[in-house]
Amino acid sequence: MSKKKILFYYKLFFAGGTEHSILKLIKKLYKDFDIYVAYDEEGSVDIVLKEISQYSKIIDLNEIDKISVDTCIWCSYSSIGSFGEFSKKVMAKHYMFWCHILLFETYPNIEFTQEFRDNIEKFICVSNIVKKDIIKKYPDIENKCEIIENYLDYEEILEKSKESTEIEINHNKLNLISVSRLHPSKRFWENENIM
Repeated sequence: MSKKKILFYYKLFFAGGTEHSILKLIKKLYKDFDIYVAYDEEGSVDIVLKEISQYSKIIDLNEIDKISVDTCIWCSYSSIGSFGEFSKKVMAKHYMFWCHILLFETYPNIEFTQEFRDNIEKFICVSNIVKKDIIKKYPDIENKCEIIENYLDYEEILEKSKESTEIEINHNKLNLISVSRLHPSKRFWENENIM
């Protein structure tokens, strides 16, 4: 029996958190599914795609006519283009949207068209606050929103914690470590004692 095909779409790959979340998830799924990772914006970073390509097939959507898959997971939020045009190129039985950020708080001008909202079966939110951000702008899709936290590979985290670092740690103070970018949407500055 052939494996089901899952395609992750992200417009532009650089070294951000969404790409690393995609990588972590496909490393968990690639043995059971045929995984495709697609982008369509020039400037995507080869180093990120090189690691992802160990577990999936990389597709530049500008270089193909169309692809058929079982599930398309739309991870891109830099712009929500025409769903109709996208679905002619990426034909899937199921379309999902995977949201990693406070999308409308961060990019208030982004719109989910009615066509997009109608055709996305599930809006996967990595936290309750992300879900609330979407529902605040689009209460009509609340029943399509589901919280699924990012997959964490605990063994990999423990292994990497053993690596040496040149950073000096003051053990007399509380030390906080972030693997995210220092951006207002991450809310680091809400606690003045942190920064």
